Amino acid sequence: MKKLLLFYLLIFAATSIIISFNGCSEVQEDLITAQEIGTHPYGWIYQGDMNFHGKYLYNYRQYNLIVCKQCHGNDYNGGVSGKTCFTCHLSSPEDCRLCHGDGSTTIYPPKALNGETSGSYIGVGTHPAHMTRDTGKRISLPVRCVACHVKLSSFEDNVHIGANPDNIAEVVFDSLSVTTTNDTTPNPIWNRNTLTCSGTYCHGNFKNGNFRLQTPNYQDPVWNNPMSSACGSCHGNPQSGNPMPGGTHPQNFSTCFCHSSVINTQLQFINRAKHINGIVNYQE
Repeated sequence: MKKLLLFYLLIFAATSIIISFNGCSEVQEDLITAQEIGTHPYGWIYQGDMNFHGKYLYNYRQYNLIVCKQCHGNDYNGGVSGKTCFTCHLSSPEDCRLCHGDGSTTIYPPKALNGETSGSYIGVGTHPAHMTRDTGKRISLPVRCVACHVKLSSFEDNVHIGANPDNIAEVVFDSLSVTTTNDTTPNPIWNRNTLTCSGTYCHGNFKNGNFRLQTPNYQDPVWNNPMSSACGSCHGNPQSGNPMPGGTHPQNFSTCFCHSSVINTQLQFINRAKHINGIVNYQE
């Protein structure tokens, strides 16, 4: 009797093991698995590394940061990843200064998208001369971005990034560059091949301006050559030999006494904010 009982116990145990093994070995198609987490390659946060994310964005033109928001959150403060971008970025990764400026104060080159800082490079050019807030270097109020580029509605604006970014900043003249003065309405043209912009209000295309004299460099300043637009090339300067515009302007005056709120008798600026401002500042 004991032997028979032992036999049945062994049969039961063996059957249980077989059933358990078979059940565990079956593939369960309906199991919910954790999403695979992708990690950045080594060097992603180090500027000198070939895998630095700034270089990646430029090389592969992946400027739309929506994919970053999927893990780091819409505010880049951690999201599902728990890793905030503000550990390194003092401001939002969408801050203009990170790609176009110096990273801290300016939102325009001297740093181009690829990191170039030379003024001879098209991505830099004379941005500083047009937009600097250094009162000792500028010759007018800082020129607004919208004078040459379309105003953006958001970081993801198609004008800014687009579906197929080409790393080329489109030039669309507006604002100050197309200022109308009496019977003169500028129609500026940007030539990327020669790196020249012609016909702008800022460079002589205004009433009695030198634009109409058709003198070389007067109407076609070269973007990466500051010397192509010397003082007097837009409106005349007897000391430098550039003729004064027509009308009531005499040709032999070495001082611009009619504009003494702008410039003194030594042709030094008194108020740079009144130069290239869209208004003729005249006083007797």
